[in-house]
Amino acid sequence: MQLQNIKIYKMNRYDKDMMHERELIYDAKGQLHKADKAYKKGDKGKKQEMIRDRELIYDAKTDIHKEDMAKKRSMHPGTHKILKHMK
Repeated sequence: MQLQNIKIYKMNRYDKDMMHERELIYDAKGQLHKADKAYKKGDKGKKQEMIRDRELIYDAKTDIHKEDMAKKRSMHPGTHKILKHMK
């Protein structure tokens, strides 16, 4: 059976945090798009919602960057160079 050969991938905290941050970005971009459409149709009250959504996207991207930098600092010094060449 092939099912026995498949390794089960267990997500660590870093992966869960990164996935959560990306979900926040995705959701905020969707909300931003809806607010932008409403604003263009004439609903001027949506401007504040658009600003808030842009801030959510910025914050989520900043958190992802911080998580990446923290992970890279915790690696063995040569590991980053190896991973960089594997891309």
